[in-house]
Amino acid sequence: MRKQLLCNLILFIGLFTGFSAYADVTVHYEHPENYHDLALSGSDTPSMQAEVMKQLEAHLKKLGESDLPKGDKLEVVVQDIDMAGAYEPWRTPNLTRTRFIRDIYRPKFTLHYRWLDKDGAVKAEKDETVSDLNYLMRLETRKYQDNDPLRYEKTLLDRWFRETFSSAGKQ
Repeated sequence: MRKQLLCNLILFIGLFTGFSAYADVTVHYEHPENYHDLALSGSDTPSMQAEVMKQLEAHLKKLGESDLPKGDKLEVVVQDIDMAGAYEPWRTPNLTRTRFIRDIYRPKFTLHYRWLDKDGAVKAEKDETVSDLNYLMRLETRKYQDNDPLRYEKTLLDRWFRETFSSAGKQ
């Protein structure tokens, strides 16, 4: 019994320290009321916009856990979002709140990031506009379900994160 308790305690401590060693990603949305486009088809209510921001934040945190060196910290300030697709108001009344996905309506993020190592030293700090004219041709989008309304934005963030942080962290 005592041996089992000791094994469980060691396992618990190992799990706890393993989780705390992940990179820390914080996301701040700067003036989202002024964003170019933060709406999904049929809904641009404040609660739906908050849900979109929550999902994008969770996605960035997940990327940080998998792609940033353990113990690093990434602070992201999102300054603007332009979702993939656009509304075409000249369509029939039944389609006025339908987002049309075309190559000319690419997703785009304007952001500022600061990347710190585990000791607090700045590894990189930059203002960046992240966009992809070829977003409809990306095979990586297939890893997200067709019914995921943020699949193009997530794929764009995946590529940006991998190109910006994964390769830089291995240098």
